[in-house]
Amino acid sequence: MQRRAFAASVVLSVSLALAPHAQADRPATGVPAAPQIVALAPAPGDDARKVIAIGPAGQIFEPDKTGGWVRDSAITISDRVTAVGRAGASVVVRGDGVIFRLAANGWTAIRIAQKGKAQMSSGAGAVAAIGRQIYALDRSASGEPTKLALAPGPVLALGGGKSIVVATERGLFRLEGTRMAPIKRSPRRVNRLIGDRWALVDRGAVDLRSGVTTPWPSGLEILTVAAGPGDGLVAVGSTRTGLELVTVVKTKLERVRLPDEITGAAVGVALDRSARAVVAFHDGRLAVRDRGVWKVVTVREALPAPRPGPPPAASP
Repeated sequence: MQRRAFAASVVLSVSLALAPHAQADRPATGVPAAPQIVALAPAPGDDARKVIAIGPAGQIFEPDKTGGWVRDSAITISDRVTAVGRAGASVVVRGDGVIFRLAANGWTAIRIAQKGKAQMSSGAGAVAAIGRQIYALDRSASGEPTKLALAPGPVLALGGGKSIVVATERGLFRLEGTRMAPIKRSPRRVNRLIGDRWALVDRGAVDLRSGVTTPWPSGLEILTVAAGPGDGLVAVGSTRTGLELVTVVKTKLERVRLPDEITGAAVGVALDRSARAVVAFHDGRLAVRDRGVWKVVTVREALPAPRPGPPPAASP
């Protein structure tokens, strides 16, 4: 069943047999389009090799037993994915103001509110907001996500983890119990929140616990950022000489060059406590570091044969 634009109050399970989306994945020539990646969903534990690669329409590429990533279910959403996270044991994504949870039979839209487009934090501990209201995505009450608190103003950005951080026009606030407390020594404006510890500003990353800003090295263009182990930050940056894996823990910044043959538009990164790393590229490649050695794999598709007969009915 294909989901079209609808109010967030509607709950819709997306069928495994998505003929309209299967057609959308293929150009008019009938030749399958090359798989693409827009983000990585965090691994359920401390192993970067277990991340799930997400395509632009919610295509799922999961780790297989050979060290690769495969898509074996034709499940998608009708929106373009704009955020990817994990809420409890579930992978969640945000489309055009609607949040979906990955279930055994496909994506299910989460009913949050009658009106308004939802925002969602990326990474682990994902939470949502509509207007000022903040919602949990890993627990519910009466069939709806649990309401956690009201922000002092409309939420502009969210960060989840051990706690919840929100950005508003009035500045940054942290949820302490049921109270939103202003974060001291925090920037007034941020570009993005990473977890509940870091805020990205134009030229660096701010540690929201200490208020200290770690500037990005000169000549380094940051391509993608994620929360790292030990309340740290991990990023992939580009210089004139190639790509680098960058880590920040408190105020200590370290840079490691990727092999020269690894190039491209990085769209996701994951790092675990054993220094295993995965870097995702838009063109469907994943660079994997294990025991200090890098290898590059390309996601693949092993979809079931299309079912005969007319496509499923579309929602109004």
